[in-house]
Amino acid sequence: MTTLKDLAMETGFSIKTVSRAIHDHPDIKAETKAAIMEVVRKRSFTPNWAAQSLRSQRTRTIGFIVPDITNGFFGEIGMGVDAFFRAQGYTTLICFTSNSRENEIASIRSLLAKSIDGIILAPVGNSGEYLDGVPNLADTPLILIDNRLSGPPRNYVLQDNERNSALLTTHMLGHGHSRVGFISGPIEESSARERFVGFREALGKAGLSFDDSLIRSGDWGIRGGFDATLELLGTGEGIRPTALIFASSPLLLGGYKAIHELGLAIPEDIAVASFEHPDVIDALSPRPTTLGKIEADIGAAAASMLLSLIDKKETDTSLETIIPGELIIGGSCGCAALIH
Repeated sequence: MTTLKDLAMETGFSIKTVSRAIHDHPDIKAETKAAIMEVVRKRSFTPNWAAQSLRSQRTRTIGFIVPDITNGFFGEIGMGVDAFFRAQGYTTLICFTSNSRENEIASIRSLLAKSIDGIILAPVGNSGEYLDGVPNLADTPLILIDNRLSGPPRNYVLQDNERNSALLTTHMLGHGHSRVGFISGPIEESSARERFVGFREALGKAGLSFDDSLIRSGDWGIRGGFDATLELLGTGEGIRPTALIFASSPLLLGGYKAIHELGLAIPEDIAVASFEHPDVIDALSPRPTTLGKIEADIGAAAASMLLSLIDKKETDTSLETIIPGELIIGGSCGCAALIH
């Protein structure tokens, strides 16, 4: 089996230089790295990560735990996280919790048993005290995304939910709507609650009273959006809202289906806007007015924060990054030039 010593003898460089070239160290000159990597490929050399882990006390693996990978929002964040860590020589282990707290705890325990170097977690619910009861988690760098938990300070990368929701709502109000509905995931989760707060504050700034009958919340899935929209719009004309804001893209997809089944036209009968912009919704007609893509920014920020904690061997921290959004105008809101 080829060793670093063998590569050093064949290339004429020191073992340290060969190791740095293999691990893409920034101090290695391009020509030096090219010469070494040519021999590495010729010898089909694969680094012994297990031995390196024993020496460095790292496994060069991180965990990524999300409720539902079929949700494009989490999928795109995960791709960004994996790309970032892959470039650093890490492997990403992905776990899906199916919105179950029990599955979430089991996933964390499973990853810790593999001695991973850190975890990025999109938690379920709003109570965070359960994390403090997971053995050894306090010794592992942890970044939370998408949802803020109760309990002690933690490390977060979140989108600016209140501002982004107010941005969508203000745009819809600008079209003259005074009865604007809001369809969300579970309000007890911080992401839903903050989006609701932004919605309500935008109404107040516009001088409109809040109408609780125009609010629906349930699960975050497509079915949740379908059922909530059907219920909200099933009332008679004059009672139902003239515009709808969806707090996630799966809710929007369900909403489009419900609106179609009710025989209503977008935006003539009901104007629509939504959080998130996965590529799939570009197939909808009219193209939805949404917030722009921020998944890559969230993934990059979470990965960078986690690697920094791993390098510094820090776990007792409370860092926070808030990612802003921008409005992407489609035809669903009533902007006539973009209706198709």
